[in-house]
Amino acid sequence: MTFQLEEFEHLVYSRQHEPAARMLVQLLGLLDSSYGVPGDQFRAQPLEALGADGIAPHVGVRLASAISCLFADRSFQFSPGGLPGLFTLQRWLAVLFGSTPFINADHVVRALNLSGRGDLEHLAVAPQDLARFCLLYMPESEIGLEIDAIWDVDPALAVSLGLALLSPRFLGAAVAHDKRETLLPWLSERLPLLDDLDKLPFGILHDVYMHCSYADRADKHAIKRSINVLIERWLDRHGLRALHAPRGIDPGTKPVLLVVLEWFNAGHSIYRTHSRTLEAARDRFHVIGMGLGSATDEPGRAVFDEFIEIHPVALAQQLGQIRDVAALRSAQILYMPSVGMFPLTMMLCNLRVAPVMAMALGHPATTHSEAMDVVVVEEDYVGDPACFSERLLILPRDGMPYRPSAHASAQPEAPRLRGRPEVVRICVAASAMKINPGFLDACRVIADTSNVAVHFHFAVAFARGMVHEQIRRVVAHTLGAHATVHSHRSYAAYMEIVRDCDMFINPFPFGNTNGVIDCVTAGLVGVCRTGPEVHEHIDHGLFDRLGLPGWLVAPDTERYIDAARRLAEDHDLRNDLRRNYSGPGKVQCLFQGRPEIMGRKFIELLEENPS
Repeated sequence: MTFQLEEFEHLVYSRQHEPAARMLVQLLGLLDSSYGVPGDQFRAQPLEALGADGIAPHVGVRLASAISCLFADRSFQFSPGGLPGLFTLQRWLAVLFGSTPFINADHVVRALNLSGRGDLEHLAVAPQDLARFCLLYMPESEIGLEIDAIWDVDPALAVSLGLALLSPRFLGAAVAHDKRETLLPWLSERLPLLDDLDKLPFGILHDVYMHCSYADRADKHAIKRSINVLIERWLDRHGLRALHAPRGIDPGTKPVLLVVLEWFNAGHSIYRTHSRTLEAARDRFHVIGMGLGSATDEPGRAVFDEFIEIHPVALAQQLGQIRDVAALRSAQILYMPSVGMFPLTMMLCNLRVAPVMAMALGHPATTHSEAMDVVVVEEDYVGDPACFSERLLILPRDGMPYRPSAHASAQPEAPRLRGRPEVVRICVAASAMKINPGFLDACRVIADTSNVAVHFHFAVAFARGMVHEQIRRVVAHTLGAHATVHSHRSYAAYMEIVRDCDMFINPFPFGNTNGVIDCVTAGLVGVCRTGPEVHEHIDHGLFDRLGLPGWLVAPDTERYIDAARRLAEDHDLRNDLRRNYSGPGKVQCLFQGRPEIMGRKFIELLEENPS
């Protein structure tokens, strides 16, 4: 169904609340399904004089204004039964307001203040307006959040708000990032006190599970233990019980390795990093892949001896299908290359369906699940083993060779070296989740204190439509004219941005894998910051494999800034490093190795005497 902006405005401004609310939910659903770009299903009549670049901001302000009017009308109420679904979509309200000069909806919240007009010191909300307040309270809200007070009135509402505030892909503004740092321990404590997952916005729970990795806190993954408690109760209510098959290998037959996938197509990073070890495992296992048809393609399916499509049905039925296949085929190992991008894998890592439950680090973080036995990780990526709840199944540094991108040119360009540029172009290849105020502050210090002019080019995955406008505003707040935020591009267009740069810096604390490969392939060298978590330490391992000088790997932010300045300021040094350590040929070491080792170690695991 098409969303017509003018119709929505008419319904709002004529106070036809019920149809206006339906259209609002429709709009948020469009944004959710298209990563912030409603596309052909959205219609509006903007002014012709705006030009192409002015249409999105104009439409954003009109939408935010109409939504403000709708919510400010005290006679407007959402039905309580629809609240969990609305909190699933609440982040798109935050993106919409965040893409405009409004930034947040605090102006509407203050209009509901019972303390009187213009009173910014005290906020009192009528009980009937509490849900409205929570829906309008956004990561970039500057009103103090008294979440314990909301908990005292309605625990499920308080937790729903907390989950909604942690679910967006982009929390790069300082006020939004600080909320995440505060809410993670609060939610870790409160989530297990609720006994009904169905009262919460289940559709964003996996986003909280995954996005906690982008926080700064040392205990950031502890919230997974609390989420797992709720998942275990949910599994029990749906009759999904663990399988307790014996571990062992029948002579003369290959044991079954059952692989459950999230995204696994030729253009995706998980295929690039994990497909070769799965292919090699077929020498020792009968390897069965299971995944959604919409998330896989023919190259991805061809990796397996056999591929079974997961039915597009309710989540409990999908888990039941996987459990049934594991039982019918006597799967010895359940293996997930990544966990957390889909609700399915988050749930599955709490349901034992094989004697050995294993995962890899497609999304590099622990699960804190009692059902997960081992995590497959290369020896130079580990960091601090104490960051994992799982046993480490360690591969040598060449034990998981990658594939080049399916979109990479068969004849890649030579690096574009510029002798002594007036402005050094610094590439930041990062998904939206990796941009945070600590990293942006480091960029600002580099720009302010370098002896040469620098300009940061943010090549941001998932920066589309309104999300792009929001990221551009937040980055500009810290870096001003020192940065350009590029919208999400095709791989070829993205690589053009990278090639036009002189060096790169990796985001922190969550670094890059494929971003490093892309930058080095394009002829750049760069700087990273290492740390104890695997998603910090992977950068360190990659730089070592590429033979890059050790000073480019910084143990803290101060030395990260120093290394970036040195690389920017010393043109001769930078270009010498680029000639010696970058270009298409230099990354070939990452595509070479012994992918068969994972299968061999899995066999050794099955041959152990289980205690």
